[in-house]
Amino acid sequence: MDEITSQLHAAAADPPATRIDVEHLISAERRRRRHRSWAWSGIGVAAAVAAVAVVPALAAGGPPHAITLPVLSLPTGAPSAPVPMCAGVTPQTSGPLPPLQSHDTVRARPTEAPGAGVARLTGALRDALPALLPNGVRIDPALKGCSEPQFQYHPRYREYMLDGTVRRGEESGAFLLRVMPTATDEAAPDCRHAPEPDDCEVVNYPDGSAAVVSSMVAGPGQRQLRVVLLRPDGTSVLTVTNNSRFEPVGNQMRPSKTAEEPLLTVEQLAAIARAPGLTLYP
Repeated sequence: MDEITSQLHAAAADPPATRIDVEHLISAERRRRRHRSWAWSGIGVAAAVAAVAVVPALAAGGPPHAITLPVLSLPTGAPSAPVPMCAGVTPQTSGPLPPLQSHDTVRARPTEAPGAGVARLTGALRDALPALLPNGVRIDPALKGCSEPQFQYHPRYREYMLDGTVRRGEESGAFLLRVMPTATDEAAPDCRHAPEPDDCEVVNYPDGSAAVVSSMVAGPGQRQLRVVLLRPDGTSVLTVTNNSRFEPVGNQMRPSKTAEEPLLTVEQLAAIARAPGLTLYP
Protein backbone atom coordinates (compact mmCIF):
# COMPACT_ATOMS: atom_id res chain seq x y z
CA MET A 1 0.00 0.00 0.00
CA ASP A 2 1.59 3.32 -1.04
CA GLU A 3 1.30 6.64 0.70
CA ILE A 4 -1.63 7.92 -1.38
CA THR A 5 -3.82 5.03 -0.35
CA SER A 6 -2.60 5.17 3.24
CA GLN A 7 -3.32 8.88 3.43
CA LEU A 8 -6.85 8.35 2.15
CA HIS A 9 -7.45 5.58 4.67
CA ALA A 10 -6.29 7.81 7.50
CA ALA A 11 -7.95 11.01 6.35
CA ALA A 12 -11.36 10.10 4.98
CA ALA A 13 -14.14 11.20 7.31
CA ASP A 14 -16.71 8.83 5.81
CA PRO A 15 -17.53 5.26 6.90
CA PRO A 16 -15.17 2.48 5.77
CA ALA A 17 -17.17 1.67 2.64
CA THR A 18 -16.46 5.13 1.23
CA ARG A 19 -12.74 4.76 1.94
CA ILE A 20 -12.85 1.44 0.12
CA ASP A 21 -14.57 3.10 -2.81
CA VAL A 22 -11.84 5.73 -3.11
CA GLU A 23 -9.15 3.07 -2.85
CA HIS A 24 -10.77 1.07 -5.64
CA LEU A 25 -10.86 4.16 -7.83
CA ILE A 26 -7.15 4.70 -7.27
CA SER A 27 -6.20 1.03 -7.67
CA ALA A 28 -8.17 0.64 -10.88
CA GLU A 29 -6.64 3.85 -12.17
CA ARG A 30 -3.16 2.46 -11.73
CA ARG A 31 -4.04 -0.91 -13.26
CA ARG A 32 -5.31 0.88 -16.34
CA ARG A 33 -2.01 2.66 -16.96
CA ARG A 34 -0.07 1.12 -19.81
CA HIS A 35 3.42 0.84 -18.31
CA ARG A 36 3.66 4.02 -16.28
CA SER A 37 2.21 4.50 -12.80
CA TRP A 38 2.74 8.25 -12.57
CA ALA A 39 -0.37 9.52 -14.29
CA TRP A 40 -4.09 9.12 -13.78
CA SER A 41 -5.27 8.88 -17.38
CA GLY A 42 -7.79 6.11 -16.75
CA ILE A 43 -10.31 6.07 -13.91
CA GLY A 44 -12.77 3.38 -12.99
CA VAL A 45 -13.57 0.44 -10.76
CA ALA A 46 -13.07 -3.28 -11.33
CA ALA A 47 -16.48 -3.92 -12.81
CA ALA A 48 -18.09 -5.02 -16.04
CA VAL A 49 -17.86 -2.30 -18.66
CA ALA A 50 -20.88 -1.50 -20.82
CA ALA A 51 -21.87 1.30 -23.17
CA VAL A 52 -23.63 4.12 -21.33
CA ALA A 53 -25.02 7.36 -22.72
CA VAL A 54 -23.50 10.33 -20.90
CA VAL A 55 -24.46 12.96 -23.41
CA PRO A 56 -26.21 12.32 -26.75
CA ALA A 57 -22.89 12.41 -28.60
CA LEU A 58 -21.56 9.53 -26.50
CA ALA A 59 -24.49 7.26 -27.22
CA ALA A 60 -23.85 6.93 -30.91
CA GLY A 61 -20.87 4.59 -30.53
CA GLY A 62 -18.28 4.03 -33.21
CA PRO A 63 -15.04 5.97 -33.50
CA PRO A 64 -14.96 9.08 -31.32
CA HIS A 65 -15.02 12.42 -33.10
CA ALA A 66 -14.28 15.97 -32.10
CA ILE A 67 -16.89 18.61 -31.44
CA THR A 68 -16.58 22.24 -30.42
CA LEU A 69 -18.58 23.77 -27.58
CA PRO A 70 -19.12 27.46 -26.84
CA VAL A 71 -16.96 29.27 -24.33
CA LEU A 72 -18.14 28.77 -20.75
CA SER A 73 -18.47 31.69 -18.38
CA LEU A 74 -15.83 30.91 -15.78
CA PRO A 75 -14.51 32.81 -12.76
CA THR A 76 -11.20 34.63 -12.91
CA GLY A 77 -8.10 32.61 -12.10
CA ALA A 78 -6.35 34.50 -9.32
CA PRO A 79 -7.28 33.70 -5.68
CA SER A 80 -9.16 36.61 -4.16
CA ALA A 81 -7.32 36.52 -0.80
CA PRO A 82 -4.52 34.65 1.02
CA VAL A 83 -5.44 30.98 1.19
CA PRO A 84 -5.55 29.30 4.63
CA MET A 85 -4.19 25.76 4.50
CA CYS A 86 -5.83 23.02 6.56
CA ALA A 87 -3.32 20.21 5.88
CA GLY A 88 0.31 19.70 4.91
CA VAL A 89 1.73 20.43 1.48
CA THR A 90 2.53 16.76 0.82
CA PRO A 91 0.74 13.53 1.85
CA GLN A 92 2.01 11.71 4.91
CA THR A 93 4.35 8.82 4.14
CA SER A 94 3.41 5.45 5.67
CA GLY A 95 5.30 3.01 3.48
CA PRO A 96 8.02 2.69 0.85
CA LEU A 97 8.09 5.57 -1.60
CA PRO A 98 7.23 4.79 -5.23
CA PRO A 99 9.98 5.48 -7.77
CA LEU A 100 10.32 9.03 -9.02
CA GLN A 101 8.43 9.29 -12.28
CA SER A 102 10.64 10.61 -15.06
CA HIS A 103 8.55 10.43 -18.25
CA ASP A 104 8.94 13.11 -20.90
CA THR A 105 6.54 16.05 -20.88
CA VAL A 106 5.54 18.44 -23.65
CA ARG A 107 7.00 21.35 -21.73
CA ALA A 108 9.79 21.72 -19.18
CA ARG A 109 8.48 20.84 -15.75
CA PRO A 110 7.36 23.81 -13.65
CA THR A 111 9.79 25.29 -11.14
CA GLU A 112 7.15 26.64 -8.76
CA ALA A 113 7.76 25.53 -5.17
CA PRO A 114 5.21 22.87 -4.09
CA GLY A 115 4.00 24.97 -1.17
CA ALA A 116 3.32 27.91 -3.45
CA GLY A 117 1.63 25.65 -5.99
CA VAL A 118 -0.62 24.07 -3.36
CA ALA A 119 -1.71 27.49 -2.09
CA ARG A 120 -2.26 28.91 -5.57
CA LEU A 121 -4.21 25.94 -6.94
CA THR A 122 -6.26 25.59 -3.76
CA GLY A 123 -7.19 29.27 -3.85
CA ALA A 124 -8.14 29.11 -7.52
CA LEU A 125 -10.35 26.06 -6.97
CA ARG A 126 -12.06 27.44 -3.86
CA ASP A 127 -12.82 30.68 -5.70
CA ALA A 128 -14.22 28.84 -8.72
CA LEU A 129 -16.33 26.11 -7.10
CA PRO A 130 -19.28 28.24 -5.87
CA ALA A 131 -20.08 29.24 -9.45
CA LEU A 132 -19.47 25.77 -10.90
CA LEU A 133 -21.25 23.39 -8.52
CA PRO A 134 -25.01 22.78 -8.92
CA ASN A 135 -27.35 24.10 -6.24
CA GLY A 136 -27.20 21.97 -3.10
CA VAL A 137 -24.05 20.10 -4.16
CA ARG A 138 -20.84 20.35 -2.15
CA ILE A 139 -17.45 18.66 -2.13
CA ASP A 140 -16.31 17.33 1.25
CA PRO A 141 -12.52 16.94 1.30
CA ALA A 142 -10.93 13.63 2.29
CA LEU A 143 -8.17 15.39 4.22
CA LYS A 144 -8.70 15.21 7.96
CA GLY A 145 -9.34 18.59 9.55
CA CYS A 146 -10.29 20.28 6.28
CA SER A 147 -13.70 21.85 5.77
CA GLU A 148 -12.81 23.08 2.29
CA PRO A 149 -11.02 21.28 -0.55
CA GLN A 150 -7.22 21.53 -0.52
CA PHE A 151 -4.64 20.23 -2.95
CA GLN A 152 -1.53 18.37 -1.90
CA TYR A 153 1.61 17.81 -3.94
CA HIS A 154 2.87 14.27 -4.50
CA PRO A 155 6.67 14.55 -4.87
CA ARG A 156 7.15 11.15 -6.52
CA TYR A 157 4.32 11.38 -9.04
CA ARG A 158 5.02 15.12 -9.39
CA GLU A 159 1.36 16.10 -9.55
CA TYR A 160 -1.14 18.01 -7.44
CA MET A 161 -3.95 15.86 -6.04
CA LEU A 162 -7.29 16.40 -4.36
CA ASP A 163 -9.75 13.71 -3.25
CA GLY A 164 -13.13 13.94 -1.59
CA THR A 165 -16.82 13.14 -1.69
CA VAL A 166 -19.41 15.05 -3.67
CA ARG A 167 -22.70 15.29 -1.75
CA ARG A 168 -26.27 16.47 -2.06
CA GLY A 169 -28.45 15.56 0.89
CA GLU A 170 -28.21 11.80 1.36
CA GLU A 171 -26.75 11.26 -2.12
CA SER A 172 -23.00 11.05 -2.67
CA GLY A 173 -20.20 9.99 -4.96
CA ALA A 174 -16.42 9.94 -5.11
CA PHE A 175 -14.53 12.96 -6.47
CA LEU A 176 -10.94 13.00 -7.73
CA LEU A 177 -9.01 15.94 -9.16
CA ARG A 178 -5.43 15.93 -10.47
CA VAL A 179 -3.27 18.68 -12.01
CA MET A 180 -0.13 17.39 -13.76
CA PRO A 181 2.25 18.03 -16.65
CA THR A 182 1.07 16.68 -19.99
CA ALA A 183 3.08 13.63 -21.06
CA THR A 184 4.65 13.74 -24.51
CA ASP A 185 2.87 10.58 -25.63
CA GLU A 186 -0.50 11.90 -24.43
CA ALA A 187 -0.32 15.39 -25.91
CA ALA A 188 -2.89 14.66 -28.62
CA PRO A 189 -6.44 14.30 -27.26
CA ASP A 190 -7.95 10.95 -28.15
CA CYS A 191 -9.89 8.13 -26.52
CA ARG A 192 -7.26 5.38 -26.60
CA HIS A 193 -6.62 5.60 -22.86
CA ALA A 194 -10.24 6.08 -21.78
CA PRO A 195 -11.74 3.37 -19.53
CA GLU A 196 -14.23 2.59 -22.31
CA PRO A 197 -12.99 4.01 -25.65
CA ASP A 198 -16.33 3.39 -27.36
CA ASP A 199 -18.07 5.60 -24.79
CA CYS A 200 -15.79 8.57 -25.22
CA GLU A 201 -15.79 11.96 -26.90
CA VAL A 202 -13.17 14.62 -27.59
CA VAL A 203 -14.47 18.14 -26.94
CA ASN A 204 -12.54 21.11 -28.34
CA TYR A 205 -12.78 24.59 -26.82
CA PRO A 206 -12.09 27.94 -28.50
CA ASP A 207 -9.21 28.67 -26.10
CA GLY A 208 -7.22 25.78 -27.60
CA SER A 209 -7.84 23.29 -24.80
CA ALA A 210 -9.45 19.91 -25.40
CA ALA A 211 -11.28 17.52 -23.09
CA VAL A 212 -11.42 13.73 -23.40
CA VAL A 213 -14.84 12.91 -21.91
CA SER A 214 -15.75 9.31 -21.10
CA SER A 215 -18.08 7.12 -19.06
CA MET A 216 -18.17 3.55 -17.86
CA VAL A 217 -20.64 1.35 -16.01
CA ALA A 218 -19.79 0.25 -12.47
CA GLY A 219 -22.97 -1.74 -11.81
CA PRO A 220 -26.74 -1.53 -12.29
CA GLY A 221 -27.60 2.16 -12.51
CA GLN A 222 -24.03 3.09 -11.55
CA ARG A 223 -21.74 5.22 -13.69
CA GLN A 224 -18.33 6.76 -13.46
CA LEU A 225 -17.66 9.95 -15.41
CA ARG A 226 -14.15 11.07 -16.33
CA VAL A 227 -12.74 14.18 -18.00
CA VAL A 228 -9.11 14.75 -18.94
CA LEU A 229 -8.50 18.35 -19.98
CA LEU A 230 -5.40 19.12 -22.04
CA ARG A 231 -4.54 22.79 -21.73
CA PRO A 232 -2.50 24.42 -24.50
CA ASP A 233 0.12 25.49 -21.94
CA GLY A 234 1.16 21.88 -21.22
CA THR A 235 -1.03 21.21 -18.17
CA SER A 236 -3.38 18.21 -17.89
CA VAL A 237 -6.30 18.27 -15.46
CA LEU A 238 -8.20 15.10 -14.55
CA THR A 239 -11.64 15.14 -12.91
CA VAL A 240 -13.66 12.06 -11.95
CA THR A 241 -16.92 11.34 -10.17
CA ASN A 242 -19.40 8.48 -9.81
CA ASN A 243 -22.61 7.44 -8.07
CA SER A 244 -21.45 4.25 -6.38
CA ARG A 245 -19.36 2.93 -3.53
CA PHE A 246 -17.72 -0.39 -2.76
CA GLU A 247 -18.96 -2.53 0.11
CA PRO A 248 -17.74 -5.90 1.37
CA VAL A 249 -19.98 -8.84 0.47
CA GLY A 250 -18.47 -12.06 1.78
CA ASN A 251 -14.89 -12.11 0.56
CA GLN A 252 -15.58 -9.78 -2.37
CA MET A 253 -16.02 -6.04 -2.84
CA ARG A 254 -19.15 -5.06 -4.75
CA PRO A 255 -20.33 -1.62 -5.85
CA SER A 256 -23.62 -0.24 -4.60
CA LYS A 257 -25.56 2.78 -5.81
CA THR A 258 -25.23 6.03 -3.83
CA ALA A 259 -27.30 8.38 -6.03
CA GLU A 260 -29.75 8.09 -8.91
CA GLU A 261 -27.20 9.76 -11.18
CA PRO A 262 -23.71 11.16 -10.61
CA LEU A 263 -24.16 14.50 -8.88
CA LEU A 264 -21.90 16.22 -11.41
CA THR A 265 -22.31 15.95 -15.18
CA VAL A 266 -19.42 15.63 -17.61
CA GLU A 267 -20.01 19.26 -18.57
CA GLN A 268 -19.64 20.30 -14.94
CA LEU A 269 -16.51 18.16 -14.52
CA ALA A 270 -15.07 19.85 -17.60
CA ALA A 271 -15.96 23.29 -16.22
CA ILE A 272 -14.09 22.48 -12.98
CA ALA A 273 -11.07 21.27 -14.96
CA ARG A 274 -11.17 24.46 -17.04
CA ALA A 275 -11.35 26.77 -14.03
CA PRO A 276 -8.84 29.60 -14.51
CA GLY A 277 -5.82 29.08 -12.33
CA LEU A 278 -5.79 25.27 -12.50
CA THR A 279 -2.53 25.30 -14.44
CA LEU A 280 1.09 24.47 -13.69
CA TYR A 281 2.28 27.52 -15.64
CA PRO A 282 0.61 30.61 -14.17
